[in-house]
Amino acid sequence: MQLLLVRHAESENNAKPVQNRVCDPSITARGRLQADCLGKWMSGLAIDQLITSPFLRTLETTRSILQHAHAPPRRYPVSVWHDVFENGGCYHGHHEKNFAGASGLSASAIESFFQEIAAQFPDREPPPLTLDPEIDESGWWGGKNRELPEEMQARSQAVIKRFEQTFSQQPGVEPLGEQENPVVVLIAHADFLREMLSQMLAGRVAMDAIGPIPNTSITSLQWSATGWKLTSLNSVTHLPPRLITGHQAMLS
Repeated sequence: MQLLLVRHAESENNAKPVQNRVCDPSITARGRLQADCLGKWMSGLAIDQLITSPFLRTLETTRSILQHAHAPPRRYPVSVWHDVFENGGCYHGHHEKNFAGASGLSASAIESFFQEIAAQFPDREPPPLTLDPEIDESGWWGGKNRELPEEMQARSQAVIKRFEQTFSQQPGVEPLGEQENPVVVLIAHADFLREMLSQMLAGRVAMDAIGPIPNTSITSLQWSATGWKLTSLNSVTHLPPRLITGHQAMLS
């Protein structure tokens, strides 16, 4: 499996002071340009599975990838995973004294989002869409308390194992897509991607030396029986310099 870890485009929260942030922001005008560049670059890939967090900023980044698909979009099957959200979950407030759980988008809201994308291309078969069963009408977060750091670490471990078990070639199991080495793309968030990388590359890469993860940057890893191998880190070659953001501080 080749796994591409992609941070979402610049969100409105990335461009605001902490005290003005909201629980589930859209991407900014600059973020839409970033996502457009990302979508154009990814149109040249034969993607076997596209996975996204249920946050609005990751869905909007995913939209640009689907809009730029030149081949039949069935090569871009989409899954919305409930467990690849950003550190903390979906919540209101900016300080531990005023944190309050938010609901997050519901299953029907996410389905409508992708239906609107499909409606833009009536001559195309819409890509298959799968939502984790944990995402229901109460919202994917459901108003829970803010996630603790140790909970994110455990969740990251579970997500890594989920990738390994879902997309590795197993005896008697058909490979994903036409390739035995499927290309899988995850659109997620800076802090969560950093936690994933720290666990996947533990003992081999010093995370303190990696630096921030820019918006729409692409990190590529290869999975085999010997474990994870880093093949590229935080690439932003698809972006002009004026569109590179998130490289000076770690923001969600």
